[in-house]
Amino acid sequence: MYDDVRCYIFMKRIEVCNSPRIVPLTNEFTTTFENQWNKFRAQWCNCHDLDGAKAFSHDDIKIVMFHRVTQINVPVEEAERLIDDALQYYQEKNFDCIFTLSPLDQPSDFEERLRKKGFELALMPVAMLSDRPCDFSAPSDVSVRIAEATHYNVWADIMCQCFENPPETAEIGRNALNVPEVRLYLAERNSEPAGTALLYSAGGMGYIDAVSTLPEHRRKGVASAIIARIVNDSHNMGNRWTALEVESDSPAERVYENLGFRRMYFRARYRKSFL
Repeated sequence: MYDDVRCYIFMKRIEVCNSPRIVPLTNEFTTTFENQWNKFRAQWCNCHDLDGAKAFSHDDIKIVMFHRVTQINVPVEEAERLIDDALQYYQEKNFDCIFTLSPLDQPSDFEERLRKKGFELALMPVAMLSDRPCDFSAPSDVSVRIAEATHYNVWADIMCQCFENPPETAEIGRNALNVPEVRLYLAERNSEPAGTALLYSAGGMGYIDAVSTLPEHRRKGVASAIIARIVNDSHNMGNRWTALEVESDSPAERVYENLGFRRMYFRARYRKSFL
């Protein structure tokens, strides 16, 4: 298992270097994306300072979205202490310890240190970028609109269903998403609610999240329509970049690539369970 993981990560790094799907990495984009991701996460849950990383958590709702360690930046001699602090913190929170990594993290061998501590690679998401308007014609039976406050319950219900989040997540979002930086989008197919997404805009970047489509409306152009609308709105708002995170080599990634998104870098997710 350990050798398989190392081989997988090595091959992904080869892909980063050689694949035409990967855009040459810039620290400016990476820094902006990581800052946006963390600021948006802080809208939803608590952020604890681990003295060299951020630890997100929520006391009442136990989902991966609300529990993550990010932005690792410690000297080599502090790396083991940081991992141990994170393990203790999440054990007290009664949730698995999960690290999301980026190319900016220090020390550079932090992945190796996590594996030696018993962490396993759980997912290999990729950060993707669009920096131009999206030319996509939605199917005639699909429409997309900004979800106003009166539509929030419908929007949240779809989001929770698709991500299998507990209903309490919707109540947290009612306040967390009620800020000027956030726009909620609701897609309809044949006049029935079909999908959701949101745009979080700040610092010249529009970050897309909560992209979901109800099962009965999938593969009908709903996700493409809602993403195209958001990309164009983000561009018209003056954002330099529109970005998102998605599981690499997934059907969703292919949808985004068809809409003009390009891979920028991988955000490996490592997990250790206490069960």
